[in-house]
Amino acid sequence: MLLPFLAPCLVFLLAVSVAVCTPYHAPASLRPRDIAGVVRGVNTTDENGHVYVRREIRDLKENHADQWNLYLLALERLQGSDQEDPYSYYGLAGIHGRPYQVWQGAPGLTHKLGAASYCPHSNELFLGWHRPYLALFEQVLHAHMQEIAATAPVKEAKRFAAAAQSFRMPYWDWGLGGAKAVVPEFFMQKSIRIVELDGVETMMRNPLYAYRFHPLVPGDFTHKWMGINETVRWPDSDNFTAPSRQEVFAQTFIEQSTSLISGIETAFRASNFSGWAKQLEDPHGWMHGIIGGGWDETQNKTKYRGHMWPLEYSAFEPLFMLHHTNVDRLWALFQALKPNVTMGTSNIGPNGNVFLENHQLVNDTTSLLPFRRANGAFWQTRDTYDTRVLGYAYPETQAWDFASTAAYRAHVTSAVATLYGSKTRALLLQSKNQVTGGLLGASLHDDDTFTDWTIEFAVAPVDVGAWTRLTPATHERATTSVGRGQKGVLAERATGQDVVRGTTGLTTHLLDQIQAGQLESLGADHVVPFLRERLVWKVLSGTGNVITGPSLSALTIQVASSKAHIPEDPGALVEYGKERKRYPEITRGKPGGGAA
Repeated sequence: MLLPFLAPCLVFLLAVSVAVCTPYHAPASLRPRDIAGVVRGVNTTDENGHVYVRREIRDLKENHADQWNLYLLALERLQGSDQEDPYSYYGLAGIHGRPYQVWQGAPGLTHKLGAASYCPHSNELFLGWHRPYLALFEQVLHAHMQEIAATAPVKEAKRFAAAAQSFRMPYWDWGLGGAKAVVPEFFMQKSIRIVELDGVETMMRNPLYAYRFHPLVPGDFTHKWMGINETVRWPDSDNFTAPSRQEVFAQTFIEQSTSLISGIETAFRASNFSGWAKQLEDPHGWMHGIIGGGWDETQNKTKYRGHMWPLEYSAFEPLFMLHHTNVDRLWALFQALKPNVTMGTSNIGPNGNVFLENHQLVNDTTSLLPFRRANGAFWQTRDTYDTRVLGYAYPETQAWDFASTAAYRAHVTSAVATLYGSKTRALLLQSKNQVTGGLLGASLHDDDTFTDWTIEFAVAPVDVGAWTRLTPATHERATTSVGRGQKGVLAERATGQDVVRGTTGLTTHLLDQIQAGQLESLGADHVVPFLRERLVWKVLSGTGNVITGPSLSALTIQVASSKAHIPEDPGALVEYGKERKRYPEITRGKPGGGAA
């Protein structure tokens, strides 16, 4: 069933031309002048020498009309670029996954060339690598935008030149709650209304809806992907012509919004880089599944994957960059809160790529191929800690607006608490302000503490063959459910020797059950028997099939609780105790259940 807000966007679909004309080539500013593959970001600044900010995409559309129109025109132009150009949309997306080609001469391990991509997932280079990758895309997009702005009528030339100069790539904050916990309608329209630089309003093919391959290159892709002409979301089959089901994407996002917010809030509890990186990859991966689809056969959903699910193809999806720019923003917020927390040394396990061997040790001095600096050396994570080096900031990270570091940190703390303070906090405080406390009254104590509940996942170091393991890493997942809603982490082949662990929040879902009259309170005497009866999960492979039987022997799932305190200051983060109590009896006797 179509969602109500989808109806108006279907009226004008047939009036849109979707033909791709003569391919564009990279702007002159991107053609190699010294060293190929140099990532500079965008180096324009305001009159005070400050970098410009990346804006939330709905803010860009609603409040910065000139930049919004230039963005759509530039993105459409980039998507129409000659696919053989390394700076084309196709060439840039291919850095992340297939077609596994060497980009701008960046070397790789000889035995992996043509068989692996540059992108590191499931290891701590994930955040550092994506930062210059996003900056490269922004750099190319900005160059196209400047060329478009230069075509404005003479009387509008300064206006559009200024709009282009201050533009930075937008992000989609998929962690917002309330009225914004929906997929923006303009993501799901095949056509979109814009205002040309001469002031004429017109319709154009929507570059945020899909990327059209022009052409599909024989040998670049495999399996069904070699025959699908444009990126799809939630297809209803593996046929080459299977349509995108935008309504399923929209509904799934609504269903999972609470889990996404909870995942962000949980990530911000981390005290070190490793914990932050691993926890953030959980909601990151959920979004890949929510956009691409392909894991659930219930409610008329299917196991047929769209491009955003598999790592090899996800960067071709137009929402990929918006999604990952938000992930980068969340990291920037974490850095502002904990400026002394940096990446240490870690073993990447079985998660090598074209330039990393499996089980290699990495740290913040590991080269991030294929991205070069102006001196020819490759970027390293330590080079990326300050986003201003790559020419941008975010609305919350404009440190120059504050008189002291302490004031800046207080500002960011308040922003995180306000944006991602979780539904749990809001519900419990609401119950406190009611005369009787309502159904939730018994869950918040007089000292403003409550019991927080989480699910802990672990995979033991055993050989489990084709089994997919739980880790907040790749774009595949296992799911658990309690009452209404689902929670999950992601899946990848388990062949390494490291025990992989993950955590996901339960408290908000339990509060929903309390409001529904199904649970009395967050106290252990109520939650333990409730979860013992209600908590179930299923483990799915990368193709969406449910895994059962002996393959689950490597999995351990258990429930834990800790004490949490809600500060009086709404701009302060919820404080979580370090002591955790585990309840193996909740999951004992179920697949993967019991003590770790």
